[in-house]
Amino acid sequence: MQALPATIKKVWYIMEVIGAIVILAVYFAGNWAVQHFLKFYLPLWAIWGLFLVIVLWFLLGLLLVRYRYAFYHFMVNETDVEIQKGFFFRTHTAIPIARVQNVDLDQGPILRLFKLQQVHILTGGSGHEIEALTEDDAEQFKDKVMTLAREARHEG
Repeated sequence: MQALPATIKKVWYIMEVIGAIVILAVYFAGNWAVQHFLKFYLPLWAIWGLFLVIVLWFLLGLLLVRYRYAFYHFMVNETDVEIQKGFFFRTHTAIPIARVQNVDLDQGPILRLFKLQQVHILTGGSGHEIEALTEDDAEQFKDKVMTLAREARHEG
């Protein structure tokens, strides 16, 4: 099984920070709007308690990035693409090569910054993803899977 590139951890850290900023902005804006427009004031313990829950959730997310990386693996062989992930709830998905219809590569601004691409494996009924590969590895992965899929369809 192959691991994701180590730079994905930086992407996940950045995404955790962005998520925390958005949630805190909504929290503060919502608290201000409720006080300003509805003239309803939450008890101070509730305001601080909710703030503390948000901060603890953010810190937990940062701590779990290491484990998320350690338990995310994938592999391609002649018969299927296997994706194994999860540290509390583990999933092991085997996607038959013959059912693969397409492999898409996506790259948002943060992935582009680290020269990574997200891989989407599309079958007739569902889609699966590998969260990130380097640009070169993603292209090679796509070519290999599509070649194997074409061969498997012609043999069957």
